[in-house]
Amino acid sequence: MRNHAFRIWTACAILAAYIYGWVYVPELLIWWKRTTTSVIEAGCGLLPYPWNDRIEATVGNIGLWVQITLAIVVFRILVWLLMSGTRHVWSAGGRRSREPVAPREPARDGG
Repeated sequence: MRNHAFRIWTACAILAAYIYGWVYVPELLIWWKRTTTSVIEAGCGLLPYPWNDRIEATVGNIGLWVQITLAIVVFRILVWLLMSGTRHVWSAGGRRSREPVAPREPARDGG
């Protein structure tokens, strides 16, 4: 259930950001479209002849869905890195505070 909540939350966050970008920051959407298109072209350019044109045309025809999917994947990776780093910092701080303290030796007389 926790995985599904994370998936739904990230997908809704990207769709909300897409709508926000459509209304207020269209140049960001233009940049994202050009970037994803160039990545697709570069990736397909690495394939041999008949397959590079076929795959590029197929992926290009469903371009909007590819762009939204890539945005969701990138956002999920960023959230995962942020949460892993936070968990690492918090667990390291918690481990330090739970370590047993060495008992103090009694004071010795100078005699």
